Amino acid sequence: MRELPDEKTLDRLIELAKDFEQKAKDLYDLSTEIDEKWRVRLESRRRTAIHKVSSSRVG
Repeated sequence: MRELPDEKTLDRLIELAKDFEQKAKDLYDLSTEIDEKWRVRLESRRRTAIHKVSSSRVG
């Protein structure tokens, strides 16, 4: 039967898990910011392209 880790090791594992959780949250926040930035840019480009096509058909 396997022996459980001692209390010091368990505390260290909990500390590492909390650190990884924070890093994952930070990465999620960064990716969300990047997504929003590019979504806004691409939507603007799409509108500009649609406007150009509409203008060229009229003229």
